[in-house]
Amino acid sequence: MRKLLIALACVVALPLLAFAGLFATREPPDGARVEAAPGVIGVEAGGAYAWTVRTSHGAVLVDAGLDATGAAILRELKASNVDPAQVQAVLITHGHPDHYAAARLFKKATVVLGSDDLGMMHGDRTHYSTFGKIIGTLMPSPPAPQAVTPVRGNEHLEFDGARFTVVATPGHTPGSVMYLYKDLLFTGDSLMRKKNGVTIVGALFSEDASMNCTSLEALEGLSFDTIADGHAGVASAAKAKLGRFLAGS
Repeated sequence: MRKLLIALACVVALPLLAFAGLFATREPPDGARVEAAPGVIGVEAGGAYAWTVRTSHGAVLVDAGLDATGAAILRELKASNVDPAQVQAVLITHGHPDHYAAARLFKKATVVLGSDDLGMMHGDRTHYSTFGKIIGTLMPSPPAPQAVTPVRGNEHLEFDGARFTVVATPGHTPGSVMYLYKDLLFTGDSLMRKKNGVTIVGALFSEDASMNCTSLEALEGLSFDTIADGHAGVASAAKAKLGRFLAGS
């Protein structure tokens, strides 16, 4: 009986400690709704931001949150007079469940994901971080979208006149990617706002934090001013902040 109680205590305590570690290091988010640029709005959708990019005849989403009902996303689309059928694409930054859960709601959208995260989206937890493996034992993953278009980086995507460039940034997950839209970079969990700068999430929450940091060097050749990340929100003057972060890392 004693051993059983100890085992049960561990099952409860480990996730709580992981959550405590996450929120102790996480930057407070910008709010339930935040504007990253004209026509680009982020909404908290189950603890992670989903970003809507208005196009000529609808919208493109970048990430789709952990709430499989997509309640916050659907409210934002309705407020913008965009029908769910007018969502042309859902661009997923990486294969963690808190970034793709509502993607399957948008039946006519092209769903895009880094090719090395396809298995993760379909239940393979081999490449989960320590935190992810703990939570994965307690929470089932949401169903994956029926069809996913894989990308590897350097692709140029266009949906209804909105142009995006795919940037490979492996480390947080093997297939992590970012999406450059005009001078705004959607970074997922691979680069985050932090106080007056930018940072990466710790090793507890990434498969390979060192690789994540190294992969950010590819961003130095891009032209962007602002980042919109997966959990903290928006950071302006982000290219200069990235330079300072890389110089100090």
